[in-house]
Formats: sequence, structure tokens, C-alpha cells
Amino acid sequence: MIKQSEIKYNRLIETASKLFIEYGYKNITLDEIAKEAGISKMTIYKHFNSKEELFLEVLMSLMAIHTNYLEEQLKTKNGTIEKIDYILTHSLEASQDYSMAFYKDVMTIPLITEKVMAEKLRAIKKIYGDIIREGVEKGEIRNLNVEFAIDMLSMIVESFSEKFACKINSQEEVQSFAEDFYDFLKYGLFGNGGGKVD
Repeated sequence: MIKQSEIKYNRLIETASKLFIEYGYKNITLDEIAKEAGISKMTIYKHFNSKEELFLEVLMSLMAIHTNYLEEQLKTKNGTIEKIDYILTHSLEASQDYSMAFYKDVMTIPLITEKVMAEKLRAIKKIYGDIIREGVEKGEIRNLNVEFAIDMLSMIVESFSEKFACKINSQEEVQSFAEDFYDFLKYGLFGNGGGKVD
């Protein structure tokens, strides 16, 4: 039987996730989260020392769900291109579920940004590393230095976060960057695939 404290905790995380995704971190208060979840503010403080700590827990939970879902779905895909296409398509679609305020807050609160990026890079290295290694083994990707390729992908994501994320002001800009990045990832400078045409 589930304890009452577990029920309240799960309701807290579910409610906080929904509100943070819709309004961002800065535009929502712990009082609003408690009221929406039907719990007391003291219940929040039993589990978290601050709103920032709660936000970080929500982010880690969302990222874990996203990563686990991707890994499960990739098991059903064949071939390197199909797997990369799936990651790109799924990530683009998933990005539409989050408000601009949410993205901005994630990328402008130093402690949050640092922890989110560390987890994101860990997931990227694991997922893309597996795909690239398998692609090389199957002859679908040229024989290259896999670790170097993974590091380059990680640096691109890191650089985007540091240099560009705080300048983006709309979902359209997020989508445009993602499409350009994915096009470059798939076709490089000299690919003859279906890259974007201006």
C-alpha cells in the first residue's frame, strides 16, 4: 500500500513539473505549487530546501524520462540514419511541449545550467556513442575516431548552451537552430542528402 507521504510527494513533483514547464522557474512560486498540488508549503520543505532544489529535481526527472524513452524506442529502429532521424524528430517534437520561459530559466540560472548540462552531455555521449559505434561496426558510418566524434557532438551542444541559448527568444528560433544542427549532423559540409535549401 502506498503511503500518504508518497502520494503527496508524487503529486508535488507532477504539479511542479506541469507549472514549471508552462510558466518557467521565475514566474511560479512555492505557494502556487503547494496550492495547485493540494498540499501545504511545509510538505514541500520536508523534501526540498528551496525552490531551486525542487526545480532541479523536476529537471532531472524529466531528462531521465526523456532519455529512457529514447533508449527504448531506439531498440526498435534499424540503421544509423533511422536512429539519428528518430532522435532528431522526437527531440524537436518534445521541445514544443516546453515554454520559452522554461528554456530561458534553465539556461540563465548558473547552478541549474551546470547540472542540467552535465546530465545532458552524459546522455548524449551514451546515446550517440552507442549509435556511432554500431554504425561503424555495420559499415554505415565511415571508420572514424568514435571518441573524437562523440566529443565534437558534446562540444557543439555545450557551445550552443553557453553562447546561443540565452539569446533565443522564441520556439521558432529553437526549432530553426535544431533543424540546422541536425542537418549539419546528418549531412556535414559535403553530404549529398536532403539538406536544407535556402
